[in-house]
Amino acid sequence: MSSGKPHLDDSDDEDNALNDEAAIRPMQHNRIQRLASTIVGDNTLSSRLAAVTELKNTIDEIAYQCPLPPQLNYMPPYDDSKVILKQNLPLVSDLADPHSNQALRDTSNDAITESHTEVPEKSKNLESVDSSADSSRTQLQSILDVCGSSIFRLFNDKSDKCRSLSLECIQSLLLAGIHFGRHMAYFIPAIVARYPPCTYDKDMEVFVQNVELHEFYKRGGAADRQDREGLLSSNTSFQVIEPNEELRLSLCRTFECVLRGVLSISSGILDAYFSDMILSLQSSLKDPFQEVKIQASLLLVQLLRVPRWEKGAKYFATGLARASIPNCRHRNARVVVSAIDLFEASVCVPDKDKVKGAGTAAIADIVGYKQENIIPIAAFYDSQFAVSVNTLAEIASHKNRRVRLRCCKMLSNLLVYLPDRYDHQQRVLPYLVSFMNDVDKTIQTEALECMEKCGLQYEREHPDEIIERRQLGVDGEDSTDYDNELPMPFTSRPSLGARLFVRSNTSRFFLAVLNELSSWREDTRKRSLELLVILTVYIEEHLTKDFQQTINSISKAITLVDSTGDGFLDKIGQVLQLMGKYVDPVVYVPLIVPRISGESSSGSSSAEDGSISDTTRSSYAFILAWLLKGAPIHRVLPHWLSIASVLAGSNCIGPYAGTRPRKESLNALSMLIGRVMGKRNLGFFLSYLNDTGMSAIFRSSLEAMRSGHLKDLIGSNDGKDRISSMAKKCHDGLIMLLSEIE
Repeated sequence: MSSGKPHLDDSDDEDNALNDEAAIRPMQHNRIQRLASTIVGDNTLSSRLAAVTELKNTIDEIAYQCPLPPQLNYMPPYDDSKVILKQNLPLVSDLADPHSNQALRDTSNDAITESHTEVPEKSKNLESVDSSADSSRTQLQSILDVCGSSIFRLFNDKSDKCRSLSLECIQSLLLAGIHFGRHMAYFIPAIVARYPPCTYDKDMEVFVQNVELHEFYKRGGAADRQDREGLLSSNTSFQVIEPNEELRLSLCRTFECVLRGVLSISSGILDAYFSDMILSLQSSLKDPFQEVKIQASLLLVQLLRVPRWEKGAKYFATGLARASIPNCRHRNARVVVSAIDLFEASVCVPDKDKVKGAGTAAIADIVGYKQENIIPIAAFYDSQFAVSVNTLAEIASHKNRRVRLRCCKMLSNLLVYLPDRYDHQQRVLPYLVSFMNDVDKTIQTEALECMEKCGLQYEREHPDEIIERRQLGVDGEDSTDYDNELPMPFTSRPSLGARLFVRSNTSRFFLAVLNELSSWREDTRKRSLELLVILTVYIEEHLTKDFQQTINSISKAITLVDSTGDGFLDKIGQVLQLMGKYVDPVVYVPLIVPRISGESSSGSSSAEDGSISDTTRSSYAFILAWLLKGAPIHRVLPHWLSIASVLAGSNCIGPYAGTRPRKESLNALSMLIGRVMGKRNLGFFLSYLNDTGMSAIFRSSLEAMRSGHLKDLIGSNDGKDRISSMAKKCHDGLIMLLSEIE
């Protein structure tokens, strides 16, 4: 490199010229002014394009030496690494406190300073880099001051290439870290003008694109609320200002550069333009280009998490949460994940005055909640306006694993960290429980961990109830092995707090789960049954409360799906076996046995004469067999003889009994006899007879059963081989029991 003065007239020696700021400034200033005048005053497209291209290259060459500002990564207000599970849960985490953030930055700066003192060579290099960056920023600042307004005008140029280059110029200037304060009043309106007009109705908490249509809706006209547009169908109206979808994406990236560049210097400059950024980016949520949807959602998430703008975020929180719901039904999984991110960020915006999440009103919208006996006026003109969509149920059963995992994490945060989570637990809990049956192990683990956290909170918030149960030892029966034969994904009994938490929140939706067992849709029946399995593990003996309704709903489901052959009955049997482990037979034997025998006084008939159909009788016999299979033997023995006498009687297996009741009764009788067979259970059985002195009564009753209708079924092989073989199995079992009793 030559040590002489640089030749300013030599264009090839540009690198040497840039090193001497005093020499280059006059030449560069004149050239920049010439480019600015060409951009504004020349009507020839080629001249404008050449000028803006040259300007873009000049900016890139200078901005190359400027370090990039950090990526936007504001932590959520309810950060699980900072929030401690205790009775008085803090509203926001430490990371949401500006003073804490400043302390963190000061600490990191101190660490950097110490490392520089240890390595002087690196310090000298950093000083030279900082000197070059300051020089570059000075030059870029002069370029912005001269050409800023000219570049802003190109945002509305008729040429796509000119608009694209102008946005790239502004992005490079923003990321260089120069001051935009004096230009912000011209820059933000120029960007916002490229977006469709939008307003916000705070009373209804919705964003409005068409003011006339919104007023028509408020007057009761045949129109839907505008945030629901695109919820029932993917065909949505989108007003196009910028026709090029790539440039619409570039506009979103320009907003990102604004946040990265300006917030790193002074966030107060953007305070007056917060609502403009929210309204512009919100309109991009309806953009047909999926990349624009994703970019807009991510930017809105960061805007809502800036601590300085917490009050503004609280104002728009519910509207943004509702605006993100239609994108949760998008076909692209990345769009759905970004929409879930935005929904969670909007709901979790802190409202410190009311101690709640500012956007929690939108939770009712995502679950499709609709008040009973209330129909919108527009539904009288078009039925689609009365349709509510349970979007949360759709994303909870999404085909994509990433979507389900993100949804599970969102529900976990809402249930654990939301201040007003108690108002929404019963609406959200069923979907979290359904994730425990997911095919993905990671999602199962996430759901189980969330439930344990909820249980820990319940224990901290109800210490008297927990201490009483643990000290008095009333947490179940000692004779029941609660850790044995649990369904997947359980490896042990859930914690006491988790069980009490689920029990306290299932009363609102448990009967709805039972009713869905008889749904006409196979997938709905399957998911309801899976949900019932998980709830059974958590509720345990508290199933007794609604067990009459439980067995009635299961009987109805068996009656409807008995002929489908899809394995549904086997799964119902496994659930009943699990229920039999927790529910004492004294609860269900008086309910089920009269219905199996066909007594009209059982109250389960819908016929005028009070008779019970063979299908209903067989379904209750099926239920009884599986309940007895799961019941502990010491609970079965007091009811063994009464149940066996009914199952072996004339009403169940006699000559006038139907084929289906006879088959299911024999199956239940075989199950009952099998419960007292085997070395261990047979010892319990014989000990029970000796203690109660009922050996003689059992012996005479068993002899009557053996020589009664069972013997007749074995002898009359009239084409029903299966029934005959089942009768022979029961007959042989009774003979073995008689030999042991004698």
